[in-house]
Amino acid sequence: MLQPPSDVTDADVLEVVRRHWEPRADAVEHLPVGWGAHHWRVDQAGVPLLFATLDPATPRHTAGTLEAAYATAAGLGLDFVWPSLSRTDGGYTVRAGDRSWSVSGWLPGERPDSSVPEVPEMLARLHAVAPPAGAPAWATVVDPGLGDRLRGLLQQDWSGPLGPAARELVVEHLARVGGWAREHARLLTLADPETYVVTHGEPGVHNQWVARGRTWLLDWESLLLAPRERDLATLVHEGRDVDHDPAMVRLFDLEWRLSEIWAFASWLQAPHPGDADDRTALGGLAEELTRPHFDER
Repeated sequence: MLQPPSDVTDADVLEVVRRHWEPRADAVEHLPVGWGAHHWRVDQAGVPLLFATLDPATPRHTAGTLEAAYATAAGLGLDFVWPSLSRTDGGYTVRAGDRSWSVSGWLPGERPDSSVPEVPEMLARLHAVAPPAGAPAWATVVDPGLGDRLRGLLQQDWSGPLGPAARELVVEHLARVGGWAREHARLLTLADPETYVVTHGEPGVHNQWVARGRTWLLDWESLLLAPRERDLATLVHEGRDVDHDPAMVRLFDLEWRLSEIWAFASWLQAPHPGDADDRTALGGLAEELTRPHFDER
């Protein structure tokens, strides 16, 4: 998130990190990076030491799935996984109400300008790993009646600073969203749990990191056992020539865009200050309502 949370101070972050991960930590700084979660750099004697994350509970990420995802990633044994660090007393997350803390090591490097060529090979290695016991399994978060839910949401008050613009977008595209939701429900019946593999979930350039002479995949909170097209949809979107099931790519394209549409619409219908995060949400809503499907590029 771009804005720091109003109810979490730097002292709060330090207290959590010192108690559960690193007692030598002495300073933190909120970082306006990523989306959905809050992040801080954690220093010791002026040197970056850790990267702390506060994940909200969402339909995609519950406290239980976050703990299982981080634990599974840490145990994969793959040389491109930059995992979360375990707490001093075991486990990988700390509950904070309906949110969860986690920490990874600080990794000096940079995000590539475009998705790196080796990502298909990295994902092939990930998908070849035997599914570990305890790994969380994918289940859709998309309601087949999403069109009706949005229609009901439109009857509510949208008086926040960006509410009217968001409502206008939803009204304009409501019929298309209903059709996408019905298509998603049909495709969902084709997914076979017997074929599920370990997937990262969001392997695009925003989660690639070049450091120590190679590329890493970051942010493993979305790890799930799922059809491999959950990852390959990103490669198809990038124009990569990868073997894939078009129906499953379409399913996960719809899974992403429909869940984002509902999340952004709900956000902007609710009271909000109109800050940078809200403006990003409005841009995300417009993007998901209007962009081409992956298989239309």
